[in-house]
Amino acid sequence: MEDKLVTLAILTYAKAQILKNVLENEGIETYIHNVNQIQPVVSSGVRVRIKESDLPHALKITESSAWLSEEVVGEKMPQIEKGSNKVLIPVDFSSYSLKACEFGFNFAKNIDAEVVLLHVYFTPIYATSLPYGDVFNYQLSDEENVRNILQKVHSDLNALSDKVKAKVTSGEFPDIKYTCVLREGIPEEEILRYSKENRPRIVIMGTRGKNQKDIDLIGSVTAEVIERSRVPVLAIPENTPFKEFNAVKRIAFITNFDQRDLIAFDSLINSLKPFCFSVSLIHLADVKDTMM
Repeated sequence: MEDKLVTLAILTYAKAQILKNVLENEGIETYIHNVNQIQPVVSSGVRVRIKESDLPHALKITESSAWLSEEVVGEKMPQIEKGSNKVLIPVDFSSYSLKACEFGFNFAKNIDAEVVLLHVYFTPIYATSLPYGDVFNYQLSDEENVRNILQKVHSDLNALSDKVKAKVTSGEFPDIKYTCVLREGIPEEEILRYSKENRPRIVIMGTRGKNQKDIDLIGSVTAEVIERSRVPVLAIPENTPFKEFNAVKRIAFITNFDQRDLIAFDSLINSLKPFCFSVSLIHLADVKDTMM
């Protein structure tokens, strides 16, 4: 019976090509597919797919950051101290992103930390050539499009920085050190990669308000980061009345009472040491379990 294909990662086309070469050098047959099969030009990244039987071997390779080193990718990594006391706030210039900044700055003030505002942008230029193989035409218009994207991203990030400065001046945000970082790629992948490389104290992300569809309440990027991050993640709803964690007095911890939950609970307590709150442990059981 032929192995089914599974998705190993969703990356930009350029990085997917790098990973494909690395995996194939290890004898792992690798395929690159568009995420959006109906509109393949849409800037949603590409899937790196492999046979299910090769998954354990492939995971050992991808869990190592060596394949995305500066020498391989050609990107200069920001020089931030490993394990330094920083709060990472991914931003996308939305209103709920600004809410995360408000919460994150106050949180960082309480734990005497610095803030890193991270924005990840995507350049969809290479996705257009995927159906035609590995060789693609690099046109002048592509260069212009990339420049336009970069100009827009820098403009938006400067505008956000100006808003933050204004709120610090008015006293709405505490006056603490913060830096802005730009990265190109798929948002969830780059947020996770940055966290792995720099080990921030916590990641604070905004989520949509109640006026959005239920399926969008958390958002796919935030949900993916929560699922895979080894750093604690706080998701802040857009319309939350809280401006800082000091206002939180009760926390619900959902648990199945397994070993992973104990590790997560320990991480929760360590991350929130400066704050005073009570924790309720909640276990959700199936109806059939309660009848046994």
